Amino acid sequence: MRINLKDGLKVMLGYNVTEDKGRRQSPSSRVKHESDILTPNKRRKLQATAQDQMRNHAILAWMVRKHLDYVSQFHIQTDSGNESVNTLLDRIFKWHGTPNNFDIARRFGRNEMYRMFELEKVVNGDAAIIKLDGMKLQAMESDRITKGSYDGDEEVTGSGLIADKYGAIDKFCICNRVSQSNNYEFDHLEPADNVIFDAYWTRFGSQFRGVSPLSTALNTMQDISEAFEWNLVKAKMHALFGVAILRKTDGADEFGGAAGSGAETADQAADATDTQLDLDPRSVNVLDLNPDEDVKILESGTPSSEFVEGSYLFIQCALLALDIPITCFDSRRSSFSARIADLNEYEVSSRYKIQKNRYAHQNYSDWVIDAIWNDTNTPWPLRKIALDAGMNKRDVQEAIEWVPHGSPWMDKLDQLKGDDLGISLAIDNPVDAARRRGMDVFKNIDKIAKVQEYARSKGVVLKVASSGDKTLNDAIDEKIEDEKKQDSKDDN
Repeated sequence: MRINLKDGLKVMLGYNVTEDKGRRQSPSSRVKHESDILTPNKRRKLQATAQDQMRNHAILAWMVRKHLDYVSQFHIQTDSGNESVNTLLDRIFKWHGTPNNFDIARRFGRNEMYRMFELEKVVNGDAAIIKLDGMKLQAMESDRITKGSYDGDEEVTGSGLIADKYGAIDKFCICNRVSQSNNYEFDHLEPADNVIFDAYWTRFGSQFRGVSPLSTALNTMQDISEAFEWNLVKAKMHALFGVAILRKTDGADEFGGAAGSGAETADQAADATDTQLDLDPRSVNVLDLNPDEDVKILESGTPSSEFVEGSYLFIQCALLALDIPITCFDSRRSSFSARIADLNEYEVSSRYKIQKNRYAHQNYSDWVIDAIWNDTNTPWPLRKIALDAGMNKRDVQEAIEWVPHGSPWMDKLDQLKGDDLGISLAIDNPVDAARRRGMDVFKNIDKIAKVQEYARSKGVVLKVASSGDKTLNDAIDEKIEDEKKQDSKDDN
């Protein structure tokens, strides 16, 4: 829209980003489905590039490992209201979490498998775990979900999926890699109900497959890595050619002057020993110099302070791909309070990633409970114990909660004081405070009770940390006395 003003002036109203003024890349004019932008060939190229950088770039590999530490590790908490059911569920998932019982390849336990599941999603965009008979699971890498050589009757998209009209996945096309080739050989179609699938989405509806969040950082990390190599080469060159032997010849006013060349007579034959100095880089060199000779070390200034600061900025930009604060990479440049603030912001950014992995864990535990519940030959009496307790299968599945391992302590004493104050003001509670550190307050209480009982049996007095001189034994005696008084009141 143009508005004409007096004196022939015109003002353009609108979004500047939509105007092509020739000063930068032209604005895009078409909105496409993501699979049309990231075609199967381009997708494999992106995946191969990310994998190659993971192999060779220490900073990128560290970024991914740090991300996995925060969002991929969970432990189980059971709260069915029945101690027998809780105990049996804990035993089942402890047994099933070992490599021999969990992984069809007997390679990964449950915790490591789900860490690798998140790794695959971050590097390649999405990942799958296939549920097999016998309560076994098989990891499926992203690139093996593709159309490959499939030529069946059902319509498989180029993304390797069979989807309904709403975009929901009905089946996955599983293929095998062909050795020494970029081709894929069709293996089978896997129903979606048998697959634990998750991805990093960037589009609301126009996207079948996930896209790696590292895609925004790969070029930057490649440039940083190459710049590091070039500066290391430069430093090596300076180290190799960094010694200057300066001689003052006859008749010269300065070191290295040419005026003394005429002072040499014909009967003064030049000898190699006069102009050559052998240095052994593998040992300490003692130089026996002539009068007026000098040795100087050439300082390179490599890497320069400008390069260091620039690299720091580029690394910070690359870390943004996974929402990791720069203080995680280099804590020396930040105060303790700033590190705490960064950690709090990072945890906010990580919530949805943690929730996605919680859904994947819940899918797994529901499947395990369903398999045991319907198996008449199972050695686990879960169905009988649950029914005796008045619980159905859904009740048992909902009794399981997957809790993230939580954040490490930054300053345990101060953080505990903060938790204690929050609980005393009723703006926090022991359950959530424990979960933030990956703990279960109820299991902690059970363990403390065992310690208390054992201490009482041995006649040992233990003190409660927050109650001054009151001992654990005193606290137990007071509780028993209060219960007796309450029973007496009820009887009256």
